[in-house]
Amino acid sequence: MNKLIINADDFGLNTAVNNAIIESFKKGFINSTTILANMPGFNEGVALAHENNIVNKIGIHLSLTEGDPITNEILLNDLYNKHNSDIKKFKRKLFFLSKKEKIIIYNELAAQIIKVRRAGICITHIDTHLHTHEVWPITQIIFKLLRDYKIPSMRILNNLNYPVSNYKACYRKFINKIIKIKGLNNSDYFGNQPEAIWLLENDPKVFEKKKIEIMVHPDYNESGVIIDKVKGNQINFDYPEIVKQYLRS
Repeated sequence: MNKLIINADDFGLNTAVNNAIIESFKKGFINSTTILANMPGFNEGVALAHENNIVNKIGIHLSLTEGDPITNEILLNDLYNKHNSDIKKFKRKLFFLSKKEKIIIYNELAAQIIKVRRAGICITHIDTHLHTHEVWPITQIIFKLLRDYKIPSMRILNNLNYPVSNYKACYRKFINKIIKIKGLNNSDYFGNQPEAIWLLENDPKVFEKKKIEIMVHPDYNESGVIIDKVKGNQINFDYPEIVKQYLRS
């Protein structure tokens, strides 16, 4: 089993991101990606996936926070943050969904899954745009989607981002424990590139028993050099040898 997943989020976002992700596969920076079904670059991304023979390395990046939803009812009920505004407020709202609202969101996310499957992509796992699955009602909806559409796993919540409040750390630990008890976790540790590399450099034996997912966001800088966007910053794909070793394995 590959102990290291380096997943590029946002495949299908736009042409630049699509090309950066394909280049990242070719250069060995990543070994997985997740696609957005409802963004302008989706069809282009699907074509690139088939051309480059990566359709078996693609999960789905479910979105409630950007782009155009596939179903109409979700917009009519104000359950889709189309313009990606005030994400914290939107997530707080998702904690208090009615039964009807949960069904509406399920139907939208299911439609995204169906669209990706019809494009010839099997869907290796589920994660979400801007981490909306960290909201417990959305987590529960994803559990049902995994079962109904026979998708093997989902991304856990970030457990490498240690400078968070005790409340948030405990909450994430609780949700991750439930995901793991259900056998639906895609990894044991999850974080962005700086967080995960810090762990690997300081505790290289973690690979002996644990599986790690690193989240990256490939794009190009103004000079046309491929970079990873991390919390508004641009960092290079300059992995330490231990990461390169496990990418080659």
